[in-house]
Amino acid sequence: MRTFGKQVLPVLVAVAGLIVVWDLIVRFTHAPSYLLPAPAQVAEVVWNDRALLGKHLAATAQIALAGFTLGVGVGIGVGVLLGWSATLRRAAEPLLIASQAIPPVILAPILIAAMGFGAWPKILVVTLGAFFPVAIGASVAMRDADRSLVDLMTAMGASRFTVLRQVRLPGSVPAIIAGAKVAASYVVFSAIIAEWMGSSVGLGVYLQRSQASYQMDQLFAAVGVVAALGVGLFWLSALLGELVLARSRPASYRKDPRS
Repeated sequence: MRTFGKQVLPVLVAVAGLIVVWDLIVRFTHAPSYLLPAPAQVAEVVWNDRALLGKHLAATAQIALAGFTLGVGVGIGVGVLLGWSATLRRAAEPLLIASQAIPPVILAPILIAAMGFGAWPKILVVTLGAFFPVAIGASVAMRDADRSLVDLMTAMGASRFTVLRQVRLPGSVPAIIAGAKVAASYVVFSAIIAEWMGSSVGLGVYLQRSQASYQMDQLFAAVGVVAALGVGLFWLSALLGELVLARSRPASYRKDPRS
């Protein structure tokens, strides 16, 4: 938790610095607002359109969170299966890589045509982008589990399932968390692409409408909200990861060494 707090402050300082530089560029270059709006102008748009932006933000956040949650769950399950069986891993890994070679901008219209304009096609687009880093991270970590511990438990008569539950799976927790953090950086992008392909609400729709009407201040405002949502999801995944790691450590490691 303390480490997480230390990570937030430098980011906020960096963002403030970028805003100052942005404002100076606008002032000294006298750039027209229809090309490069000033930060104050964009902030005014965010405030004036806060209800509309909030509506679109809520829609995109729901799709992103649902796809992220489902993607992490599927990724852990797939990773466990691939770590369990080397034969299955050799057969399935090329298919997993092939699934990531299909851009969301191509996949989204196919799913929308097959499933309609509801939420599920968009959630599946996000899920397909989110599960891959988790699945690969879990698979590799389980495959590369501590060989000495695996051999020891096997020599003591432990079954493959027991070795999986007590050695391979706990040892893969850091890799799963790292994969989830990578996935968190993908989900907002995937959700925006899915909304572009067919939706009536969401930040992707707001971006499209702002771009079509050449409202650069609205476009910058939407980009800022999208970036904030992505960073927020990343921080949330990092915070949850720290909590999971803290709980997964043995009790002796969680005690204060001074006690």
